[in-house]
Amino acid sequence: MTAHLSAGMPAAPAAAAAPAGQDVSTVLLSIVSAQTGYPAESLNPDMDMESDLGIDSIKRVAILSELQERLPSAPRITPEQLGSIRTLRQVTAYLNAGAAPAPVPAAAAVPGVKTVESEIVREVLKTAELDPAAPRQQLLLDKNSFICVTDDKSPLADALVKNLSERGHKAQKVSPDGVLPAGLAGLIILAPAVKLGKKDFWNEASEAFLKQAFRLARAAGPALKAAGKNSGAALMTVSRLDGAFGMSGLKSEQDPVSGGLAGLAKTAGHEWPEVSCRAVDAAADWTHTVSVAQALADELFLKGPAELGLSETGGKLVLLSRSEQAQGGSFPLAKGDVVLITGGARGVTAEAAAALAASCGASLAILGRSPLPAAEEAWLAACPAEADIKKALISRNPGMTPKTAGETCRAILAAREIRAQLNRFEAAGSRAAYYSADIRDAAAVGAALARIKKELGPVRGLVHGAGVLADKLILDKTDAQFDSVFDTKVTGLRNLLSALDLGALKAVALYSSSTARFGRTGQCDYAMANEVLNKAARLLARRLPACRVASFNWGPWDGGMVNDGLKALFAKEGVGVIGLADGGRFLVNELSLENGPAEVVVVARPKTAGSGTPAATGGALARAFEFPVSVADCPFLRSHVINGKAVVPTAVLTEWLAHAALHGNPGLLFHGFNDLKIYKGVLLSGGVYKLTALAGKAARRDGLFAVAAELRGPGGELHAGAEILLAASLPKAGTPAPEFPLKPYPGQTGKAYGEVLFHGEDMRFIRSVAGVSEAGIVLDAASALPPASWMRNPLRDRWLADPAALDAAFQGMILWTYENSGACSLPNAAASYRQFAQFPEGGARISARVTRSAEHACTADIDFTDGKGNLLARLTGYESTVDKSLNAAFKKKELAAA
Repeated sequence: MTAHLSAGMPAAPAAAAAPAGQDVSTVLLSIVSAQTGYPAESLNPDMDMESDLGIDSIKRVAILSELQERLPSAPRITPEQLGSIRTLRQVTAYLNAGAAPAPVPAAAAVPGVKTVESEIVREVLKTAELDPAAPRQQLLLDKNSFICVTDDKSPLADALVKNLSERGHKAQKVSPDGVLPAGLAGLIILAPAVKLGKKDFWNEASEAFLKQAFRLARAAGPALKAAGKNSGAALMTVSRLDGAFGMSGLKSEQDPVSGGLAGLAKTAGHEWPEVSCRAVDAAADWTHTVSVAQALADELFLKGPAELGLSETGGKLVLLSRSEQAQGGSFPLAKGDVVLITGGARGVTAEAAAALAASCGASLAILGRSPLPAAEEAWLAACPAEADIKKALISRNPGMTPKTAGETCRAILAAREIRAQLNRFEAAGSRAAYYSADIRDAAAVGAALARIKKELGPVRGLVHGAGVLADKLILDKTDAQFDSVFDTKVTGLRNLLSALDLGALKAVALYSSSTARFGRTGQCDYAMANEVLNKAARLLARRLPACRVASFNWGPWDGGMVNDGLKALFAKEGVGVIGLADGGRFLVNELSLENGPAEVVVVARPKTAGSGTPAATGGALARAFEFPVSVADCPFLRSHVINGKAVVPTAVLTEWLAHAALHGNPGLLFHGFNDLKIYKGVLLSGGVYKLTALAGKAARRDGLFAVAAELRGPGGELHAGAEILLAASLPKAGTPAPEFPLKPYPGQTGKAYGEVLFHGEDMRFIRSVAGVSEAGIVLDAASALPPASWMRNPLRDRWLADPAALDAAFQGMILWTYENSGACSLPNAAASYRQFAQFPEGGARISARVTRSAEHACTADIDFTDGKGNLLARLTGYESTVDKSLNAAFKKKELAAA
């Protein structure tokens, strides 16, 4: 980072120095932080506003305008002086001293990324009806390519093939373990509709089907990805539960294993963004085969939501995660009750054991694959550290390679940890014993449980925490890798349930993962296996009403495989790590809930952002989607050029923020936003610029759902942010604001586009100006053409708001500032926007009432009404930056050579 020297900087009059008693530096940092999104504590005084903070000239004008309002008697910095006053230190010195600051020394190092503190967030799944009136984007599949449907051993597969064929597609039924034809554009994996006996659990055949589904998806992947890039492609998994992904408790004894298909679809959606990947749950008791086939075929040709439940009633259900905090009651286990804990006495399962020991003094039976650790020999006990162990091993075993020594050392350290944890549990007041068995082996599990019952007593609690990882992309994952991950979770649970006396259980905790809920690149096996655990928990909770059953969709824990590098990666994704002690306490609290949910999502969210990039607007956010932006992808940008560069309009940025909020909340409607801020314009100098849309979790407030959303660039730079408001249905509109006096607009609209406004043919939305005065401006605007007319790959086929109407309002404010001050303007913020109806095709009337006007700033409240005077939407606290330098920039409305 370079400190800029300022010889020849203009001096300010000494008499106009900043008022005594005011900390100019603090005021400046707070303004810069608010305008750019950077945490104030991360701002170094020697940062160059342009090169270090990415603040363009318009944003600098906005900062200095607010500074002038906050410190009215301080020396005024004109836009012309910005070429020489560039650093925050120089601005502060100029205002404090009333003279040019002395050259500054070399910049100090910018503080590094701070330790990110996290807090646990508890989320519960809910179902919601998909709004039938909400627009949904069509998916086009090449009719010369194949759509394959797996044989579910029922008439449904044939009915679905027949339906697709009647639509003109080449549909074909295939065996789940069969060969796919060349030229594939669609794959529908149908799970058999299996019902269990009232006391039975799934068998090996159910697990084998999920493994076949994985292998079939892996085989189809290359063809689907190629078809997705050329025209369109779809992967649809269809489970046969209750039409709500098991939320009803599987009352008809549906096989929970088919629920694992959702994990495959969600993971494929991360790895194959060019393919429409969706998980559908069709109710198993929906017996009218033709109507089931019709509903599934209809959904195949629609994009999103990622999970959708279908039933015979015609309703369509989506799953929503809702944050809910809960305080536990009486713990179901008592002192001496035997709790079986799988996963060994290390890592996260050890913390579960420690928490149980501390809460009730339960007797702990730890089941792990590692052999029971024997007491160490004297020579080994004398080696306290890893390096000592390796040195001793090589010394005592001539010819031992360093690799073998490392493997042996790891086994020794694992045994030490097991012994240490067992001593820890005993010290906490619990009896603890370790048993070695591979839970994938039914006979070994049965023998171990027989020993536990004989030595400790009947098992009253189960914590199934065993798990392994073998992260690989679907296309790269081997059968052996998949089986090792899947069998440890699913086959292991089946073996446990078959060997346990279920009627004696008081508490069951299944260790699932947030990967099951959200999907994660490289973890299709883990997502599928843990989705099975989630559905199994719902089945068990219904069958065992006297037992507290919960499946924990844990986010990453602080320890084990999560190193500092992974922590940084998770932080960028808006995910923190769960502290070991915190996770143990959460487990105990959740199991203490009477009538608690059968499935909870448990993640840690960072409390503060690091100092390297602007802070999030509403806490930590997770990636919703990425969107490539270029003139080729978005041809309308050729008509939105300032100073030779294409600039993404604020109205379009607002639309993308709304998309981000709806990404994780399907079925809700866009109602508006609070606190929209444009931190840094998206300017294109040629090529493709990748925007990432991020969104937080929805928070219920005043009957609405508030979701923090941001748009960031490829380097993490913050471009725009707002709190998006969603609603189940749009509230009723109020009355428009009263009219204000107007005078005829002195020019013609066409002339305004030629002399004042920079907008090209595709962005000329003002039809006419009804009038203008000091009080404001009123105009009539055209409605927006469909998104496909604006960009090659729109996110939806219909607008959430109306970017033409919004942009016309901003254009109107440019005309107003030009008429009243001779300077053009650009938007930089808005306090709130509320939309009460879809904008009509005939356009809208826009009434902008100016509430404040200064030399470099202007604010207004804007109403949008239809032809009958009904209020469509209201924008309040609109803020624009006003500066005469924009007049010349607006004249350069042709794209410069890249």
